[in-house]
Amino acid sequence: MGEKRATRSDKKHDVKLTVHTEFKEAIYRLAFITDVSIMDTVEAMLKHAIRSKRILNDVSPAFVRDIKIDNIVYVGHLSAEKYADTPRANPNYVRIKTRLTQTDYHVLATIAYAMDVRPARACAILTNEAFHSNYFLDNYIKRYMQRNISDHKFLELKKIMEYAERDDNYNLNWASLLSYIVREVSEPMATAKKKIDSLVINHWRNK
Repeated sequence: MGEKRATRSDKKHDVKLTVHTEFKEAIYRLAFITDVSIMDTVEAMLKHAIRSKRILNDVSPAFVRDIKIDNIVYVGHLSAEKYADTPRANPNYVRIKTRLTQTDYHVLATIAYAMDVRPARACAILTNEAFHSNYFLDNYIKRYMQRNISDHKFLELKKIMEYAERDDNYNLNWASLLSYIVREVSEPMATAKKKIDSLVINHWRNK
């Protein structure tokens, strides 16, 4: 018999998580707007969650076992109020797929162990936490804009934000700005990049 091959360090691990249909649609919209695959969008959310001390602190009350992540010990309690299982055979819940590096999957599996749930269930919980984090969405959208529009247009958008932020009653961030652009530009099938171009060139620059 031949020798067993070692697992490649860069090989990715498939994770199939079950989420509510409304959450799935929100993920699909984010992926469409940013022109990123569904798997990569979910992976980005999971990566943010497992590296966010705030999110880990938020979910740690559901830990039934002690774990250590990045030299921080999260103490579990047998009496912890665990997350409910995903309803089975419920038409309001669907499965989506992502792929994680071995390193990220190991962290996910560690958190799942603390929660006493399967890694796929922990992935669904953590991605939901990330998606509802203003910090994640704001920085994710900002990085998207920086990659997809020219430096000049990005500076124009920053000036718009700086102007809006002079009003204490109006809190504008990159996610809300992109949301505004997608709503205001009329072409329904245009990519977010084209809508940004249209609004910067034809709207704000003319005012």
